[in-house]
Amino acid sequence: MDPEKQKQIMGYFIEEARDHLNTIEQGLLNIQDMMSDPEAINEVFRAAHSIKGGAAMLGIGSVQRTAHNLEDYFKVLRDTKNMNVDQDLQTLFLSAFDKLQDLLDQLQGPYGLSQEVGDSILADAEPIFKKLRARLEAREVEQPVAAATATMPKQTMATAPMGKSSDEARAMAMFFQTDVPMKLRDMLQLFKQPDRPTSRQNLQAICDQLYKAGEQFELKQWRETVQAVKGAVSNQNNSYRALAPIVIKEVKQAQELVLAQKADQIKASEQLRQLLPPETVAASTSADDDISSIFGAVVEEDKATQSWKDFGDRLGWRTRGSWIRTADVAFDRNVAPEGHLPAPVWLAAWDKAKDSNADELRGQVEAFMAKLAECEIG
Repeated sequence: MDPEKQKQIMGYFIEEARDHLNTIEQGLLNIQDMMSDPEAINEVFRAAHSIKGGAAMLGIGSVQRTAHNLEDYFKVLRDTKNMNVDQDLQTLFLSAFDKLQDLLDQLQGPYGLSQEVGDSILADAEPIFKKLRARLEAREVEQPVAAATATMPKQTMATAPMGKSSDEARAMAMFFQTDVPMKLRDMLQLFKQPDRPTSRQNLQAICDQLYKAGEQFELKQWRETVQAVKGAVSNQNNSYRALAPIVIKEVKQAQELVLAQKADQIKASEQLRQLLPPETVAASTSADDDISSIFGAVVEEDKATQSWKDFGDRLGWRTRGSWIRTADVAFDRNVAPEGHLPAPVWLAAWDKAKDSNADELRGQVEAFMAKLAECEIG
């Protein structure tokens, strides 16, 4: 993923995570009231789950593990009747919450969250979670001890999709039951706003998050449909009025198929295809054709694009698997590799399907090459 896009998505995650942290903190500060309100407990549970899911998609392991632990213990609170919540238990929960907040503070800081700092905070959090678990297992309730410990977070799905472990199936079910509806609500709110570049970028960022989940859970048809949704959203010719009902319905139906363990039946509708930019639709008239042949470059990169990446690697336009930015280009002929030009310009000109500014950038390249010829640089 482009570094700038990755940075943008990280910003959205941090902003959303801050809201979820506030929900968790308010619930814990008023834990006695929360225990008498099932919906309030559900809110803190969903908040921890959302942070966990977002961190998992972005590969932030320390945040994912800490949020996962909190999610598990909120589940115990939610599922156990007559829980005896005292000051000590509240303090333990707040201490665990502080560790999650520390991780987010580091992530948002000027130096980011390094592996070393993340591991250090995890190490500090481990004794707190051990005490929490011991305290919850020893809780004084009317149920027998055996029944009480059965409510600890060891549950698995009754049936797991083929090729997935029970833990993976549980995580996937939780994401599609909780996170996807939240993303759909966010999309709906954006569709209600004026059509501006920023709102379209936010819609595309949500698509990127949904696509990342498809990668995490190895859902090929889900990824292809989400990529098609993103293509429709990026098409400036489509108004929000036209996009909203089709996009929301498309993602909702795909979500339902995943939850029904029928993900292999997900397929973009003809209505969605018609919203794609013309140049991204391959020449195919059969509705039963494989979707990757219908959406061409929008769905997956072909061999030509891989060759282009290899070419960029050889010229130094790419470093460590990422295209360099104009600011990183060396214009000094004594140190710059031969052919060292701004990679984003060339990349956009190569793959118009992924950049609406390709024509403008191609014109800039042609003007640059013409000027270079005038200078007669050998």
